This record gives sequence, C-alpha cells and structure tokens, in this order.
Amino acid sequence: MAKVLYSLLSMHGHHEQTLLRQAGWAGWAWLAVLLTTFFAQALALFVPFMSIKVVLVGNDIYSLPNSVRLMWQSGIYVVAILIAFFSITFPFLKLAVLLVVWVAIPPTRERERILYWLCLLGKWSMLDPFIVILLMVLATDQWAVSTQTFSGVYLFLGSIASAIMLSTIATQIDRWVNPFAQGATPTSTVKTRLIQNSGWLSVVGPITLVISAVCFIIALVTPYFQLNQFLLTSDQYSILSSLTALLQSHQPALAALVAVGLIIAPSIVLIMQIWLWIAPATQAKHQRRNRRLRAVHEWCMLEVFALGLLLFLWEGTTLMKTDVRSGLWVILGTIVIYYTGSFVSLVALERIAKRADTSKMIEASGLTH
Repeated sequence: MAKVLYSLLSMHGHHEQTLLRQAGWAGWAWLAVLLTTFFAQALALFVPFMSIKVVLVGNDIYSLPNSVRLMWQSGIYVVAILIAFFSITFPFLKLAVLLVVWVAIPPTRERERILYWLCLLGKWSMLDPFIVILLMVLATDQWAVSTQTFSGVYLFLGSIASAIMLSTIATQIDRWVNPFAQGATPTSTVKTRLIQNSGWLSVVGPITLVISAVCFIIALVTPYFQLNQFLLTSDQYSILSSLTALLQSHQPALAALVAVGLIIAPSIVLIMQIWLWIAPATQAKHQRRNRRLRAVHEWCMLEVFALGLLLFLWEGTTLMKTDVRSGLWVILGTIVIYYTGSFVSLVALERIAKRADTSKMIEASGLTH
C-alpha cells in the first residue's frame, strides 16, 4: 500500500502512461463503472440484506454491519472480524487501490503485481453472500423458520461481481500496454506436451487433476449439512440440492452465484487444467492458456464456500442446529488436491520454459563456434 501511495505522489509527470490514458475512451468508461460500483457498495451497507422469522421468537432484519455487530456482541469474535474484513473493509480497499492503479501508476512491475493480487483476492468478498445462501437453503420448506432477502444482498452481490470484472479487465489491458507485465516473449516454435516433457511431474500432475475432478463430481451430489433441530425437517443439502432449493425459493441471483461459482467455473477450470497437460502447444501458447485459466479461476469460489460452511458451523448453530456430513470433507479435499495439481502445473511450465532457454543458449553457443 505504501508503494501505491508513493507512486500516486511521484508519478504526476507520467500521467500520459497511466491505464486511464492508455485505454483511450474505454479508460473513462471503466472509471465510470468503478465509481458506480463504489456507490452501490456503499449503499449496500445501509440497506437490509435479509430477514429471518422464527416461530414464537420473532422476525429479525439484518444488514451487513448489523450482522457483524450482533456476532461481536454474541462473542463470535473471529467470525465477526473475518466478515468485517472480507465483506466490508476489503471491497472498499480494493476499489480504492484499483482507482489509484488506473489513474496514477505508470507501466511498472509494481502495477502488474498489485493487479495480480487484487484479482487473486477479489472473490473472497463473496463470503457473506454464501452465508446468506446457507441460511436461505436451510430454511427452504420449513414451517418454523423462514427467510426473505432484500435489495441489500443484490446490491452487494452486483458490486462485488463488478469489482472482479473491473480487476480482470484492468489486468488484461495492463498486459497489453505494460512491458513489465508481458515478460519475455518465447521464440521457440516447437510444440510440446506437458504430460510428455515434465519428468516425474508428468505422472503426478495429471493424476492429481483427475482425482480432483472425481472428488469435485462427488462433492456436487454429496450432502455437506443436515438439519438436526426440533420442529425442523431433517433435510440434507449438497451443492446441487442447494441450487435447486434457491431456484424453488425464487432467488435467481443467489442461484446464479452457486451455479457459476461452485459448478460452472470449477468445471471449466478443471477441463482447462487437463487440456493444458495433454494438448501440444508452443511455449507462448502454453503461457496464454495458463493466463486464460487464471482469469476463469477468479470466478471459482469453492474455497470461499468452504470457509462459509466452516464459519456457519461456528455461528449458525445458534439459529439452526446442523450436523456435518461427508460432503464438507469432500469439498475440502477437492480444494486441497486441486491446488496441489495447479502447483505442479506451474512447476511443469517453468521447467519447460527453462529447458527452452537452455536449448536456445546451447544453439547460440554452437553458432558462435
């Protein structure tokens, strides 16, 4: 953050090299969307998110700050801090840093790194909407407890999705105009397969990804929670049944978040990872495929959902008691195995790049002799 502020103060003579100027008319359109996103996000703090009505208890209406305050007063300090940071502090911090990057920082390595981290962390602001989803799902078809969403959750959901898209667009434009973000352009035209040219990684990487894909399919249909409370139906819920429950409750926006973040994006990412291993490509094409994979991965939210499940186990039992089912552990296992496979893929790509550089040096040395 200090580097960002330093850049803002010291780069006044290089304003023509900022993303705002380099993107032309699109730069001003991007800025208008960011300011609209900031306004919607601020408004979401003052508009109720949802209400929870419990028979013989009453009807409570929750906004985002009110939820954090109630959790803090109930002694659930860790959960209150996490939600306050990811759903209140970080979204505004991200937009502020994006604004500084867009209007003040010239093409530098720092600009590329800041945008990388903003893209990587942006999806964690969806933590609170996933907790709302869990409450909505568990209350489906229950006579003793019911929930209702208000415009606040949709304002928040839209602003976070907009912020993710803004950071993705900024990263792509920066890659076009920032030489530090482009890196060295591979010149080799030789097509290689990761699965054939990565040594022992050629075995570990694909096997890890296949196991991750199998676990992911199992996680979609295996219940992660079961209600276990007097007067409530002991229903079980998996990711797919949660999607069905949201559609039945006429919650298309929240259903879209589940469909995209927990089903569609993870499926595409796994397919792209496997294709990265088996499809022949030049080194430059391997790099392009990996960048596209990273862009899609920004919408893959299994890990955010998993954290929401763990936090709900901590805080949600005061409202609705639940029992953990094997689906939760399958989801956690899928995440661990997938990230292991992703790490192996990155190592394999680096090995191929180094091997290509070494071959190029040997060829150059032979020509000099």
